[in-house]
Amino acid sequence: MLIVAIYDISDNNTRNNLIKCLQHYGLHRVQKSSFIGNLSHIQREKLEEKLDSFISGEKDSIYLIPICDSCREITKIFSKEKMVLENHDNFRIL
Repeated sequence: MLIVAIYDISDNNTRNNLIKCLQHYGLHRVQKSSFIGNLSHIQREKLEEKLDSFISGEKDSIYLIPICDSCREITKIFSKEKMVLENHDNFRIL
């Protein structure tokens, strides 16, 4: 399933560790505080278990947003940068 992860983490070290964690799961940075990529159900559950450990500040937040197949079919990304996403059938990068 396609996953979008967005975050606002105040502590630099914690934020850097979160970035490494998201990259470890194969997510790709699309903006400064957002990542996208494909995760299996099991991978998503394992990532969800770890995310709480990155929340320390009062205003810290992490959103893990799944994009269903029907929404994925109509999702468009407008970017000069090419992204490599596994299983990107029906995914358009314009």
